[in-house]
Amino acid sequence: MDLNRIDLNPLMLADLYGDLLVETGVAQAIKAAPAAPLKLLGENRRNTIVVVDHVTAPVLPDGELNFLTTILAACKLSLADIAIVNRHTAAPDALRQLLEAPTRHILLFGVEPLAIGLPINFPHFQVQPFSQRTWLHAPPLGAIESDKGLKLQLWNGLKQLFDL
Repeated sequence: MDLNRIDLNPLMLADLYGDLLVETGVAQAIKAAPAAPLKLLGENRRNTIVVVDHVTAPVLPDGELNFLTTILAACKLSLADIAIVNRHTAAPDALRQLLEAPTRHILLFGVEPLAIGLPINFPHFQVQPFSQRTWLHAPPLGAIESDKGLKLQLWNGLKQLFDL
C-alpha cells in the first residue's frame, strides 16, 4: 500500500465521515434512523461471542445450530454461555459495540476479521490475542461439519482457546 492507494473498509469510512453527507458551506447532518435491536441467540454468561454470516437465517440455520451446540458441549459450554450474532442482519454500529463490550473470546465462523473492522487478519484456526480479547477465525460451520480435517483443526483451536 502506498500513499496514492489507501484501502479503507466501510467501518473506517463511517468513522471518518460520521453523519456528514455533503458539505455545502453549512454542514448538514443526516439524522440516522433508529437502529434495529441486535438479534442475539444466547445469554452470554461467559463473555463469549460467536459471529456468523447467513443471508437466509435470522441468526443461524437449525442444522448449523445443532452442530454448534455439539461443539459447545464438548467445550463444557452451552447456549447460555455464549451469544451468537449474525453479521449479515446486524447493523455495523451495533455489531461494533457488541464486539467492543467486555468480552473474553470471539469466534468468527465464515467471517473474515477485516470484514468486521479488525485492523489485523490471521489464518483459520489460529488463536489470536488482540485488544484484550482472544479471537478464533474459522470457515463457516456448514463447511466444518462436513469435513473431518476441519473439525480436528477447530477442536485443536478450541482446546487452546478454552484451556481444555
